[in-house]
Amino acid sequence: MRLIAITAAAALAGWAMPAAAQDRAPCGKDLVCANAPETIVQTMLAAKLNAKLAKDENGDPMVEVTGEPYRFDVYFYGCEQHRNCDSLRFEVSFSKEEGAGIALANKWNAGHRFISASVRENGNFVLSYDIGMIGGTTKRNFTDTLDWWNSMLGEAADFFVKELKR
Repeated sequence: MRLIAITAAAALAGWAMPAAAQDRAPCGKDLVCANAPETIVQTMLAAKLNAKLAKDENGDPMVEVTGEPYRFDVYFYGCEQHRNCDSLRFEVSFSKEEGAGIALANKWNAGHRFISASVRENGNFVLSYDIGMIGGTTKRNFTDTLDWWNSMLGEAADFFVKELKR
């Protein structure tokens, strides 16, 4: 019964919070901002990634990163009419493979703090990392995020080899 009361109180407290705000302020000088997608692409290109600005199936901005060693996408969230986005999701998807199911995703998630694994309805195994971007971030910080993401993808490759015995 106590858990129900705590849950109800938390839900009521959420009603008092303001609605999620899009990032309408202009992107500051030398910042990387989700509300200025070109700054994301420019910083990725400077980090020697093959990045291209595109649109997702909803018409929101996205960045496609191709080349070695990994192909991944960066989706923009919290957008208002395809603009003023306030967060990003880095995502890599792997084709359905035997052994790469929910149990493997749970094993990954139990040992990793930020990048989460999931399995889509079609069986594809997905790794993702979400970051808030309201107010932007420095190029140095965003470049560190890119380095960290690529490092974790390398760790994921080692994890898959070990766990899938390939």
